[in-house]
Amino acid sequence: MAKKKRPAKKPPAREKAPTRPAAKKPAPPAVPPPRVPRVAAPAPGDGERDRKAAVSRKRHDTSREAGFPPNIADPDRREACSRSLKLFCETYSPQAFAMGWSESHLRAIARMEEAATRGALFAFAMPRGSGKTTISRMAALWATLNAVCRYAFVIGATSDKAGQSLDAMKTLIRFSDTLADDYPEVSHYARALNGIANRATGQTCDGVSTMIEWSADGIVFPTVPPPENWPEHWPLRGDGMVPTSGIVIATSGLTGDGLRGSVKQLTNGENVRPDFVLLDDPQTPESARSKTQNVVREQLVSADVLGMAGPGKKIAAVMPCTVIEPGDMADQLLNRKKHPLWRGERSGILKSLPKNLDKWDEYLEEYARCAQLEPPDFTDSNALYRRMRTVLEEGAVASWEARKDPGDVSAIQHAMHIRFRDPFAFAAEYMNDPKPLHAVAASVLNGDALAKKVTNLARLVVPRPCTRVTAFIDVGAHLLWYAVVAWDERFGGSVIDYGAYPDQNRIYFAAADARHTLGTVPGMERVPQEAAIYAGLAALTTRILDRKYVQEETGTELHVRQCPIDANWGPFTDLVYDFCRRDGHAGVLLPSHGKYIGPKATPINGWAKRSPDEVKGPGWRISTAETGKRGRKVVFDTNHFKTFLAERFRTPLGAPGCLTLFNAPEGGHQLFADHCTAEYPKPREEGAAGYAVDEWVSRMNRDNHLWDCVVGNVLAASLTGLRWDAGAASGVKRPELPTAPTLSFSEEQRLARAERGRTFGGRR
Repeated sequence: MAKKKRPAKKPPAREKAPTRPAAKKPAPPAVPPPRVPRVAAPAPGDGERDRKAAVSRKRHDTSREAGFPPNIADPDRREACSRSLKLFCETYSPQAFAMGWSESHLRAIARMEEAATRGALFAFAMPRGSGKTTISRMAALWATLNAVCRYAFVIGATSDKAGQSLDAMKTLIRFSDTLADDYPEVSHYARALNGIANRATGQTCDGVSTMIEWSADGIVFPTVPPPENWPEHWPLRGDGMVPTSGIVIATSGLTGDGLRGSVKQLTNGENVRPDFVLLDDPQTPESARSKTQNVVREQLVSADVLGMAGPGKKIAAVMPCTVIEPGDMADQLLNRKKHPLWRGERSGILKSLPKNLDKWDEYLEEYARCAQLEPPDFTDSNALYRRMRTVLEEGAVASWEARKDPGDVSAIQHAMHIRFRDPFAFAAEYMNDPKPLHAVAASVLNGDALAKKVTNLARLVVPRPCTRVTAFIDVGAHLLWYAVVAWDERFGGSVIDYGAYPDQNRIYFAAADARHTLGTVPGMERVPQEAAIYAGLAALTTRILDRKYVQEETGTELHVRQCPIDANWGPFTDLVYDFCRRDGHAGVLLPSHGKYIGPKATPINGWAKRSPDEVKGPGWRISTAETGKRGRKVVFDTNHFKTFLAERFRTPLGAPGCLTLFNAPEGGHQLFADHCTAEYPKPREEGAAGYAVDEWVSRMNRDNHLWDCVVGNVLAASLTGLRWDAGAASGVKRPELPTAPTLSFSEEQRLARAERGRTFGGRR
């Protein structure tokens, strides 16, 4: 066999230097593949559809199913907390009560437990920042989680405020681990919602709906069976569910629509009404300064809120509040004499003020200096306080020793710092004893006493001793206010009529809340405002001045002798002057201008005489010749006449100069009394000219129109010649002094002028 030759070895290739790659030629354009028509996939069969539907249902059921409630972590702890609101607060919200308790806190907690368990009413005012709202919210949770009540209703000053209280309770139910451990029948299902309210409608326990509700307006506790370790001696609902099943917590603002008709049907078919109400600070600073809102809110609490339980059922109510203004709604409800059913209590940051208030000036001056340092450093002021502490704190007692800022020496020092910053806020919000901005003079009126100072005579009847009748009209943009007074010869008498035109057909209302105005009178809807006012004056003067006022027993008919009309309102001053000239009753009408004359001003009696026919009286002057050709008018000293009227109202029955009101049912004169107490006098001062006078100050957001009308009647009585002197004060009748000049009109002239007049308000 021929032997194969091995291939000769090739010499190793010589390594070539890298060369630039040749440029690639562009590829020819790709030819698209032929289009293949799309063919629809075959529809799955019934088996495939059922399989996918089953998977979807299982996934959905898994997200809805919350399962049975876990076991209670510590039944003994829960049972102890169910018997003590204090322990409940300390156990389930320890961060909120880390500073411990004051005597006021413990007393309030005891009253809340009593209110919830016995259906009592408890109102309490504590210093701002004392945690009264937090304790009250915990009381509502304590009452519902332990099934002490079935339907808790949280009411705030506004719906937003009420919602904040509900949110705080919902947060504790969801995020307090200790609460979740001991109340799993509620907290477990609230947590399962994961904050998504829409999941509540589909939530189930072992496939059965829990009926939980979790909305911004309220919550309904889930209806579920008890945990496995539920103690045998703990009660269950009749159907074997936990006692909290279906318990409701709802909210509303005090002036909202949710107060009436608050009925909830539970899962067992039972209809429940609110049996526990939390009135969380039910007034605002604005409402506290409005007499009308105070009355309305007080009536809402007494009627609507306490009537929510339904006929024959008790309701528990807890009202944490702060007194903002003297006589506000909180101040009224805390008064046990006026509201004996409410167990009202109030406490301040100090039980008593320091005895040596004048000694505090030195310390507070140093405290203010330290506050101005950059940064503030109170080392020196605290050192001074420690040296002076015995003298400064003498007589003072703090209500809560733990309440002080870091760095403060004592709770008394902390409280006096607040007083130093704002004494009025300190008196109102921290002592719950608000003070007026000015010291009140002795001539201030008591509204309650005034409203009850009535005779046995009906409206419009003139008391037997009275010999003359006057009236006054106060002009407003939308209403006309008036008052009619019958006077005796000793400058006493009785208010026999008052009100507003158009009639409001309500016992109590505010000018801003008028339902009928001058612009709504038939025929006046589309006329200018001036025409509506003119027509209103025509209709009102006809009603007042054409009426015959019959004297008691004698049957003597009296007419109004003088009726000034307020012309002080700039836009309508000329209108009032023109009306007083043109009206058929021009003989008794007179434009009037009330002038504020303080102690440093020259009194009217000291004014220089402007014209020969000028007439002056005590506190008033009539000018019959005026530049601008407006005509005659009367100018009077409002401070002088207001003080004189207050003395007439404060004079006791039977004494000379006593002024009373016509007979009215209980509460019938509340509007009148509130108008008359809408102003108060500062202490009397004597001016440089020796003129001593009270300066009357208006309270904020208060109507005073009827007060002005009676003040105007005092002026009118003085214009008719009535005087107050030593003889009148002693009851001795003296001859009547000359009266202010009036224009006389014959009956024919009066009728002719009335016939040529207007048809406004049904008048020809």
